Amino acid sequence: MSKSWRSRGRDVLVVCVFCLMTLIVDSGHGECASATKPRPGGAMTVGVELEFRGFDPLKAQYIGIADRTVIMAVEERLFDMDTKGNLVPELALSAKPSKNGKSWTITLRKGVKFHDGTPFNADAVVGHWQRLLDPNNKFFALSTLEPIESVRKVDDFTVRFTLKHPWAVFKNVLAAPQSFTVFIPSPKALKEDTHNRAPVGTGPYMFKEWVANDRLTVVRNPNYWRKGKAYLDRVTFRPMPDMQSRFASLQSGEIDVIQTDRGASILQAREDRSLKVYSSDCAGPYNFLLNVSKPPLNDSRVRQALAHAWNQELLIKADYKGTLPYAKDPYGGMISCGDSAYREYDPAKARKLLAEYGKPVTLEMNHTNTPRGKEAGEIMQRLFKEVGVTLTLNPVAEAQLGKRGVTGDYQVTGWKMMDYDDMGGILKSYLFSTSKMNFSKYQNPKMDELLTIQHINTDRKTREKALCGVASLINEDAVFLYGGGRRFHVIAKAGVKGIDNVRHGVIRVSDAWLEKK
Repeated sequence: MSKSWRSRGRDVLVVCVFCLMTLIVDSGHGECASATKPRPGGAMTVGVELEFRGFDPLKAQYIGIADRTVIMAVEERLFDMDTKGNLVPELALSAKPSKNGKSWTITLRKGVKFHDGTPFNADAVVGHWQRLLDPNNKFFALSTLEPIESVRKVDDFTVRFTLKHPWAVFKNVLAAPQSFTVFIPSPKALKEDTHNRAPVGTGPYMFKEWVANDRLTVVRNPNYWRKGKAYLDRVTFRPMPDMQSRFASLQSGEIDVIQTDRGASILQAREDRSLKVYSSDCAGPYNFLLNVSKPPLNDSRVRQALAHAWNQELLIKADYKGTLPYAKDPYGGMISCGDSAYREYDPAKARKLLAEYGKPVTLEMNHTNTPRGKEAGEIMQRLFKEVGVTLTLNPVAEAQLGKRGVTGDYQVTGWKMMDYDDMGGILKSYLFSTSKMNFSKYQNPKMDELLTIQHINTDRKTREKALCGVASLINEDAVFLYGGGRRFHVIAKAGVKGIDNVRHGVIRVSDAWLEKK
């Protein structure tokens, strides 16, 4: 009798354990269930730093950090690019260069439609590119596209780019998410002049609404060509300039994901089991531009003195709590150039160079009216004072900082280089003597020669040698000061899945899904 009850008890226990395991797995609480299969549905809110600039290339001019995540949800590129620099098909299937490297033939994907029903084809791609290349339209980054001679339709699903010379940076032009050139908009939305405030693409999410300085919302595209992709029903992007408020909103659950560069928040999040930090290193450092066209910064001795007075390591420790890498060149480890003649912190050398200059040095610095900008400005002000340089700080809004930098209305200004995987194109734009984007007005025939070599050559070793020469000359002439290497940080609630890839600061909401609580 007792044996029978023991047997029955054992059977009941087995059945109960099986039921419990089934319940756990079916409810999404099981580790295997959450790790192996994304769960569709739900809504996610993303906190970003700044209001969005807009989505028409001719009106918005360039893509801000916040805009990258939105535009990649709504619009798509011909290609993505992997970490090894290989093109990965997106709206295009293949890109074949000619033997002489002066043309590329792009085969497009068939059966794709824009959110407004317009078919995606060669006409959409060529129309977008010809609009950017038309000098009458005055596209902000037109000078960076100078090697492109023409973009023409071969047939309904084939496009050919013709170049003036072989161009190693061309892959960036097709794939880099930092540039408006790569995203193909709806021809209908462009024609109706609605795209800037209500973007239309082929992407996994469709634009729903944009309430200025409050939110921008996108909803899942039910007809997306990648079947089964886009798991969330809705994503809302919230501009939140105050970084502490943004982090507090994440902790309280009001926000699911944030972008930030605040070291204190990043360190705190790493210790919080309810949060997860995702990071990605890139080329394109933070820097401080020096306007070399105006005294006293037109004298290289003054600039070199400032370089030795500047302590990048102190800024990284004090302002970013060690969450940024140290930068001695613009490449972020993409290529190796050794020390590149970097001018280390040495106040004695700074004083000696200023004594050789023989005149008082008084400067004004523009910085953003954010805690980050204020802290960087105050550190620079104190360091320069130690060597006898007077620095007045001028806090301005981010948009105003950019405008004054572009027009040359500054002496010293906070800045960010674009974070391209291949920096050759942007460096030529920033440093070539006659470039319209040479905002520091720097002119040096040797620099022009090195920039030209890397610009017209596709041989890797030749280009890297020239680019390392560019890095050394930047430091020797003290063209600008480094404010830390580029490292993007995204912090998310632990239940947000699928966003491991945050290259270039992009939160890939097309891959995101929410683990069931």
